[in-house]
Amino acid sequence: MTARAVEIFLTRPRIVREEGDRLLPYDDATGKPVVAPVGKLSWGWGFNLMACGSEELFEVMARFLVTKVDTELTASVVNGVQWYAGLSSEPTRQSVFLDVAYNAGVYGEVHGFPHMIAYAIARDWPNCAAQCKVADAKLDASRYAPLRQLLLHGDTPA
Repeated sequence: MTARAVEIFLTRPRIVREEGDRLLPYDDATGKPVVAPVGKLSWGWGFNLMACGSEELFEVMARFLVTKVDTELTASVVNGVQWYAGLSSEPTRQSVFLDVAYNAGVYGEVHGFPHMIAYAIARDWPNCAAQCKVADAKLDASRYAPLRQLLLHGDTPA
């Protein structure tokens, strides 16, 4: 596991800035709250999602989910290369891939950003950063533009 990349990604200002801090369940495509048509929206072992939102719970869940994505990425092989594991000496850049996979899924990242990964394998950070983008201009400006800066500068302040 690449604990440093996980810690960098989970830094509260970054994850809260990117994801928001909502106590109620919501539709990630619209941002609108989701409610059950009858009764309470529940999950797992009867957890009432309308009553269990808290920062502490979010932190535990985020750590669990991000660590799981990190483990999947560490095992990921592209063109015979364990590309993500190979970035362990550059945890800030590695955290960008963790961030993208947290949202796109590991499969979505590997197949949706193949050029970005190829440039990361080659350590070509300007071209890697140029590939870190999405078509939605608002999402690109709010989430991906800061990630491009992290790819360009790594652990060096911009």
